[in-house]
Amino acid sequence: SPAFGNINYQALSICTIMPYRKGDSFLTKAYAKTSESSAQVGARIRAARAKAGVTRKQLAMASGASERYLALLEAGTGNPSVDMLSAIAGALDIAMADLLPLGGERGETEAFAANMMRRLPKEKLDGLIHWMQRPLSGHGGKANRIALIGLRGAGKSSLGQELATRLRLPFFEISKEVEKAYGGAIGLLIEMNGQAALRRYEAEVLERICRDHPAAVIAAPGAIVADGPLYDMLLENAHSIWLQSSPEDHMNRVVAQGDLRPMGNGRGAMDDLKAILDSRSTDYGRAQARLDTSAQDFGRTAEKLETLARSYLT
Repeated sequence: SPAFGNINYQALSICTIMPYRKGDSFLTKAYAKTSESSAQVGARIRAARAKAGVTRKQLAMASGASERYLALLEAGTGNPSVDMLSAIAGALDIAMADLLPLGGERGETEAFAANMMRRLPKEKLDGLIHWMQRPLSGHGGKANRIALIGLRGAGKSSLGQELATRLRLPFFEISKEVEKAYGGAIGLLIEMNGQAALRRYEAEVLERICRDHPAAVIAAPGAIVADGPLYDMLLENAHSIWLQSSPEDHMNRVVAQGDLRPMGNGRGAMDDLKAILDSRSTDYGRAQARLDTSAQDFGRTAEKLETLARSYLT
C-alpha cells in the first residue's frame, strides 16, 4: 500500500524473507513463520484485553474495528495492519510492541530488556539511559585515534591515507579490513550472510583496531551511523571528524570510482544521494568536528585536516 499506515502485518513479515530459489524452502518457512506470528499476535491481543477487563465489543468500539474482525485476530487468522495494531494498543493503553511476538525484538533477551525498560518510571529510566551512555569499551578512551566519517566520496580513503602519512600513524579502512577478515568482497558477504553478518565483522574489526592501536587513523564506512552500538563505539574510542562535501562532489567522486552503491544507477541517483545525506546528517553531526572537502583543493584540505587532527593528539 502507498500509505505506510496500511502496511499489512503478514505482508511485512513475508517481505523480510529471502527471494525464493529452486530447491529452497524459504516460502514454506515464510508462511509458517507468518502463521505462527499471527497466532502470537492474536494471543497477545486476547491476553491484553482480558488483563484490562475489556469485552471484545468494548475494544471494537474503542479501536474502530468490528467484533468479527477482532475475533479473527484473536483466533490468529486475521491480518492486522500497522494502523489497526496501533489503534488496538491505544484502546488498551499499552505499547504497540506489547502486541508483537517478542515485543518486536529479535531475541528473548532483547525482548525481556525492552519490556522492562517500558515499565520503568521516568526517573529510573533517565538513570538507565545515563548508564548506557557510558564508554562502551575500555581501550584507553579516544587516545590518539582519529576517525573519519561521512558518505562515500567525501574523501575518507584518500585524505585518511594522506593524514596517516603526515602523522606517521597506521591507516585502517574498516570496510577493507572486513574484506580481509571475511576473505571476500563486502557485496558477497551481504549476499551470502546478510547485513547482520556485516555488522558483526565491522564490530570485530573496530574492536581489534582499538585494542591493538592506541594511535591510528580510521576511515569508517559511510553507513556506520545506521548501526547505533557500532557508531557509539567509534565515537567513544576515537576523535571523530565528519568530512563533508557538496552532493555534486560526492556524486562525481563516486562515479570516478566506478561504483554508485548504495544510490543505484538510475536518473534519480542524485535525489537518492541527497536523501541519504539528509537522513544521516544528524548522526554525522555527532562528530567532534567537521571539514568541508569541497571548499578547497586536495592539498589545502589535507593541511586543514592535519591541523584539526593534531589538535586532538597528545
